Amino acid sequence: MSAARIILRQRGPRLRPIIQSTARSIRTHSTHTHHHAPTGANLEAVRSYCRELLRTHDYPSYILSTFHPSPLRDAQLVIRAFNIDIARIADQVSNLTVGRMRMQFWRDVIEKTYTGHPPQEPVALLLSKVLHEDKIPFTKSFWIKVIGAREQYLANQSYTTLDALEAYSEATYSSLHYLSLEAMNYKSTDLDHVASHIGKASGITAVLRGTPLMAAPGPNSTHAAVLLPVDVCAKHGLRQEDVIRHGGGAQGLKDAVFEIATRANDHMITAREMLKRAGEDGKGPAFTTFLPAVPISLYLGRLEKADFDVFDASLQRREWRLPWKAYIANARRQF
Repeated sequence: MSAARIILRQRGPRLRPIIQSTARSIRTHSTHTHHHAPTGANLEAVRSYCRELLRTHDYPSYILSTFHPSPLRDAQLVIRAFNIDIARIADQVSNLTVGRMRMQFWRDVIEKTYTGHPPQEPVALLLSKVLHEDKIPFTKSFWIKVIGAREQYLANQSYTTLDALEAYSEATYSSLHYLSLEAMNYKSTDLDHVASHIGKASGITAVLRGTPLMAAPGPNSTHAAVLLPVDVCAKHGLRQEDVIRHGGGAQGLKDAVFEIATRANDHMITAREMLKRAGEDGKGPAFTTFLPAVPISLYLGRLEKADFDVFDASLQRREWRLPWKAYIANARRQF
């Protein structure tokens, strides 16, 4: 499980009843003819499945989804549900070959859905509804880019450089933000820049947040890994095996985390500056697509208070301030 997927950890028993219920609903309402999108009870079952994905695996996105304009919630929901399904593949497969097959399956899903022949799969069905009924002009290449970037790191290998982590974050998280802006029908270079920088900050922060669970220090660890950029670790004399063995006590860890967190914070600063430059566009409905900046800022603030010890217990608790902070950010159009 990669650190970028840390909030997407699989909790099979909690989702299984909804998955089974959704599958029954889809079978009940499907026919032998092709349909562009689900309708009626089938649509509600699909929405329920996707909402449960968010609630279980990406709680910040679940909270933030309530701020999107009602007519566009399906579009925003399918973006985040798709991301979860792709991110969970590495947790669900036993080897790289199977993982690559799953990634190819999702490429085929995107192609078929765009041609109006979605498979009977909840995320595909909701995407079909958004594309063909809501007429949201999603750029297909963004979905494919997310799949390709996730596939590249199926083996949970470390990022060779901080720049490599940044590039991965652009291909994944920033692509999600671009799709979110398309759902709002915004075409603005300034807003694209905001999306890019928030996406990069998201990916970098996810690696930091996921380090304790990825490293899983202790003799019983069987899948321990450290994804922190190799160049930053080397610069601060940090050995990845020391992180696995000693956790927060590893020599050089705090210095490495500080440098990585600084890069994420730099992107947040730039995103705020670009939002101001966007003027009225940045104050309109498009702002809701930038609300993921709120949990990023909250985490980075808590990390600083913990003296950049990513293993500090306070960082593993759910951020109870998120709903209120998101409400304030949305009202003020500032993050």
